[in-house]
Amino acid sequence: MRISKKIIKNLKKGGVNFFLSVPCKLLANMIKILEKDKGVYYSSVPREEEGIGICAGAYLGNKIPCIMMQNTGIGNSVNAIVSLLQLYNLPIIFLISYRGTPGEKIGAQVGMAKITKDIFKILNIPVLHCSSENDIEQIITYINHAKISESPVAILCDFNLMKDDT
Repeated sequence: MRISKKIIKNLKKGGVNFFLSVPCKLLANMIKILEKDKGVYYSSVPREEEGIGICAGAYLGNKIPCIMMQNTGIGNSVNAIVSLLQLYNLPIIFLISYRGTPGEKIGAQVGMAKITKDIFKILNIPVLHCSSENDIEQIITYINHAKISESPVAILCDFNLMKDDT
């Protein structure tokens, strides 16, 4: 749980106080931490687009929201990102388990991994790719950028970074 604790600590240091998640095995430790944390709001949601809508409302209610999901969920979310978050300049933090990266054992995850960064590039969303524990320290910088630019940012957490988070 060391990695998950470090990620949550940096998100909270950056001001994130509202968390939603779509279930993911690699995010399970973070979800456990957030379920016990009385200092933030946490809930699970069944679909990514619903979570994006709820995060938008939370931001308008003076929260700094983060939605946690697999990279496969980005494919489901493009319309909500463009027609809601970007149209209305809403700084939502995407914390994403980057499934399909080296170490992944499920072949079906690899296809989306190949295009995840391209999708963010097309959407003009800055990406922090966390492939080592040292990268986690940059999370606060990306949160601050989201606030200043009034736009979403994405934090990708590699499969190998998260798989041994015990």
